[in-house]
This record gives sequence, C-alpha cells and structure tokens, in this order.
Amino acid sequence: MKSSRLSYYTLVLLTSALLFSSCDKEKNAPKPDMALNYFPLKVDQINIYNVDSTVYNDFNNSTTLFQFQLKDIVVGKFKDAEGYEAYRIERYTKTSTEDWFFQKLITRRILNSRAEEVIDNKRYVRLVFPPSQQSAWNGNLYNDLDVWKHEITAIDAPLTVGTNQLDSTLSITQHNEINLIREDVYLETYAKNVGLVIKEVKAYDKDISSGRIRRGFKYKMQLESYSSK
Repeated sequence: MKSSRLSYYTLVLLTSALLFSSCDKEKNAPKPDMALNYFPLKVDQINIYNVDSTVYNDFNNSTTLFQFQLKDIVVGKFKDAEGYEAYRIERYTKTSTEDWFFQKLITRRILNSRAEEVIDNKRYVRLVFPPSQQSAWNGNLYNDLDVWKHEITAIDAPLTVGTNQLDSTLSITQHNEINLIREDVYLETYAKNVGLVIKEVKAYDKDISSGRIRRGFKYKMQLESYSSK
C-alpha cells in the first residue's frame, strides 16, 4: 500500500514539474514575427515619391503627362474616434516649378492583425499580418466600394527602387481586371521599415477594334527617398 501511494505521489510531482516547465517555456518563448515593419508607423518618418501620371482624353484626343513629387510626413499619433492609436500623415506635393504645398491628411493604424489607411474619407485595408503568399482579403471591407480581393504575389524579395536597395519587399495585386474594352490594374509594393515604395495604377477604356486607349489614366508612384529619426 505504501509503495502504491509513493508511486502515486511521485507521478503527481513529475506531472506538476512537467507542466510548470512547459508553462515556463511558453512564457519565455520568443513572440512570432508578425512582419508589422512592412507598415511602419513612426513619428517623423518622411517618404518622398516621384510620380509619373498620364491622362487620356477622348474629347480632344489628347494625352497629357504630369510629373511631380509627393512627400508623406508622419506628424503625430492620437486616439481615433474608436479609441485606438492611429497616426496622422500629412501629404505634400511639389512640381519642378513650385515648392512643397499641403495636399491632404491621411491616417493609418494597425488593428487586429490588419493595416488600415483612411484617405479621401474612405478606409482601406492595405495589409494583413503575418503576410504570406496565401494571404487574401477585401481591401474595401470598410468602405462603400466594390469588393476588391487583394493578394500577395511576392514576399521578402530584394528589390532596387530608384537608388534605394531594399532587402525585403512584398508585392500586392489589389485589383486586376482586363478585357477588350477596359483595363483596371492596381498594384502596390511595400518594403520592411519603409512602407509603401511603389504604387501603379492603370484605369482606362480601350477601343475594341484597335486596342488603343480612349480615355482614362495611368500613374506610377515610386520611392525617391526615406528617412526617420
């Protein structure tokens, strides 16, 4: 009987020791990398972009090219209307003949494993975390626009953008609809510790017989430089 009791108590002690050891390991285990630095939010970060935009007008059969720069400055953080921490970004624009002038206010936040951006009074889901090539989501989940299934097409890929050599980037196809009379293509690329580095848009109507662009626009926004304190 005593031997049986000793065996029982020994088993209880061993089981308890194993449980405590397991809990201690879980407590001290490193947290998984969610890759949040693909959407960095840091006060005083400045990103400058070069933009090439082409507008097609079928009223007078004109094609007009615009070239300018955009500058995004993270000016501060605040509690938004829902009580969550968000960041305020001021966007400025500049042409070769003009100095920087304020264009619009943008807000960004990371909430529940997703990165959100409010621009022109519409909220978009820009990224989900942790990102992978199996990730897919509706970028227009929180606005009144059509469902756009965003998909990651490349991740952790090195890329050179202008003079910037970036170690890790991810590419997103936000929307891709091409037919005989219309093209709507929206692509974005993000880099770790930098954020958005490329945005490309094609949104135009085509002549069904020749494939010539009739009206609409296309533009490419590409990182020129970035800095943070």
